Amino acid sequence: MRATEAFLLSHPVFSWSDWKREMGNGRSEKTLRNLLSYYLKRGKLKKVDRVYCVVPPLTEPSTFVPDRFLVASKLSPDSVLSYHTAFEILGFANQVFTTTYYSSLRYKRPFSHQGIRYVCVKLPLSLKLNPFFGVVKVERMGMFVRVTSAERTLAECLDRPEYCGGFEEVVRCVSSLPFIDEDLLKAYLKLRGKRVLFAKVGWVLERLRDRLFVTEGFLQWLKEMSPKHPVSVCRGFKGEKVFVKGWNLVVPLPWLAALEVI
Repeated sequence: MRATEAFLLSHPVFSWSDWKREMGNGRSEKTLRNLLSYYLKRGKLKKVDRVYCVVPPLTEPSTFVPDRFLVASKLSPDSVLSYHTAFEILGFANQVFTTTYYSSLRYKRPFSHQGIRYVCVKLPLSLKLNPFFGVVKVERMGMFVRVTSAERTLAECLDRPEYCGGFEEVVRCVSSLPFIDEDLLKAYLKLRGKRVLFAKVGWVLERLRDRLFVTEGFLQWLKEMSPKHPVSVCRGFKGEKVFVKGWNLVVPLPWLAALEVI
């Protein structure tokens, strides 16, 4: 089997850097680009943004929808599947979204392709020196993709619930977890250093403590790290809000209702 065919067989989705690294072997960049153009014209490849996707045999390229998880994993050199998309690929999502979220140090404008929207969420500055903390690798179609761990995903979705379909969906996803690695979650929260996030995580885990086997010691630590004065979350929310005693959070009333039904 030729090297090119072997590469395409083992890389259903790949980036230019993947192609150059694996197929260089003394070839000029022009030759490598011409080879890609040849396969694109023959309908063996199609592009999604700058990502190359192998079209399966006997499949019409115009109707072929590449695996969105693999595509997102190649949209940036440091792509990490995150937020609701991480819950999906880890098997803890309550719903399946057409929007696919990935994180990167460099922001990239969202775009849509064949009904799937790809959204890049820029990493917070506190993770700039350690962007892959709490990241795991998951096998997908013979390739491995970077995904935020369940614990990091929990924290990030509570920090930015809009990237998880809202607070209720976050709670439903979190309640599907079998347990929480408290050490990993603690280390991630310390890295972020965001007091309101300590409180959000503590409030939710307190309500789900029996289901997720959360220890009293961990909850106490989260309370110690929480804000000392009331902090309002979701400031753009226009409806009724309630004060969450013990965590110094002022949250939308629907958030309280979402936790009540779990």
